[in-house]
Amino acid sequence: MGVIDCISAGFSAVYRKPAILVVPIIVDLLLWFTPGISPQPLIDTLASSGDSQEVQIASSGSELETSAEGLSEELFTVEDLEALGTANLAGILGTQVQSYLAFPSSGRSDQANINVETWQGLVLALLLFMLGSVVIGTIYLEMLAQQIKTGAPWPIREGHLARLASRLLGYIAIVTGIYGLIAAVCVALLVLLPQLVSVIIFLGVSAAFMALVYLLVGESALFLEDLQPIQALKRSIAFARSHVLQLAGLAILSAVLALGLQIVLGKVAAHSLGLPPAIFLNASVMTALTFAVMTYYWNHTQGESTQQ
Repeated sequence: MGVIDCISAGFSAVYRKPAILVVPIIVDLLLWFTPGISPQPLIDTLASSGDSQEVQIASSGSELETSAEGLSEELFTVEDLEALGTANLAGILGTQVQSYLAFPSSGRSDQANINVETWQGLVLALLLFMLGSVVIGTIYLEMLAQQIKTGAPWPIREGHLARLASRLLGYIAIVTGIYGLIAAVCVALLVLLPQLVSVIIFLGVSAAFMALVYLLVGESALFLEDLQPIQALKRSIAFARSHVLQLAGLAILSAVLALGLQIVLGKVAAHSLGLPPAIFLNASVMTALTFAVMTYYWNHTQGESTQQ
């Protein structure tokens, strides 16, 4: 199966088995009809703590400040911080289920908010939402994996939810570390070589995209082949070496559609009559693309093993 065939299989699965849309639809409905969790008080504190209208990242140490004088551009403005304050932190629950419609969207104009007023509360909320997203994502991805392997999304393997969730959490930690390393290297190069800022940014974006491509089927391997996080990472990298162009195409297509859906459906969902179709369309398209990636991996790995 080629990329187009797998995408067609994804939309066909959504049409034939709408049950695989249950998780993202429920998550989006909860995020739109329950109070949002807002960090606005903390953002206001940060915004008012500066002496000027800008918040800058200062270099530590006078020597670094002198050498990085050319980088004294503003990195974050008050407006940027205020935009963060409108985000619903509970939307993190949807990051592992392709349910992006409510995050970082500010939600309904009349939506009630629960304000987080302490840093301890912010850390606790982030931890709870991240762990919640892992549990929800585990159910969602296991349903898709079962649909691909057995033709039915239920039942989830009994007693395996905690083990699968811990593996997904470990894999997410590894992937976060890889992207964090890329970001740290770019920041270090910007401090040491400020005159090459354009080149460094280009290299950083390129490295992040290549990491995305090589890690694209990691979660598919994790659930379809019941692997440990490190094994799934190695399998994803090995698989990408042989299918890099196809995976790059899937990654670009998914990113473009996700961005387009976020812009268009976010506006549609602002109207009460537009919310149900917006949530359904968002869940359908993003689930079909996730299913396509998993199908592409499963089809090629099973085909190659059969030939061997």
